[in-house]
Amino acid sequence: MAHNGKRMPVPAEAPEAIACQLEAFRKKFGRDPGPDDPIFFDPDAEEPVPLNPQQYEQDMIETMAQAGINPAFIYAFKRTGRIVTERNKHRLTEEELQRWNDAISEYEHKVDSGKVI
Repeated sequence: MAHNGKRMPVPAEAPEAIACQLEAFRKKFGRDPGPDDPIFFDPDAEEPVPLNPQQYEQDMIETMAQAGINPAFIYAFKRTGRIVTERNKHRLTEEELQRWNDAISEYEHKVDSGKVI
């Protein structure tokens, strides 16, 4: 999978996620997506348009909080835009992994110093 000219690994869950999105698209719009339609779309829009990145981030944060995800991971997601797990960390560059680890450390430092997150 390419993104901005950079090759990105496809997560193992990708085929299942895409199948779910295709089904959601069919349910919402009553047809298969065309070549110019976004697979990940705004479910509130009347026409198939890409999901708003800010809304995606807010939805992810709310979902993680409701699921009881470690607040340090939520903070790191906000700082890096990614979720790092044992299953996917090998796919990251050293710099990407360092940014994630730095965000976790930053969170822990703020908590230890009594700063509200």
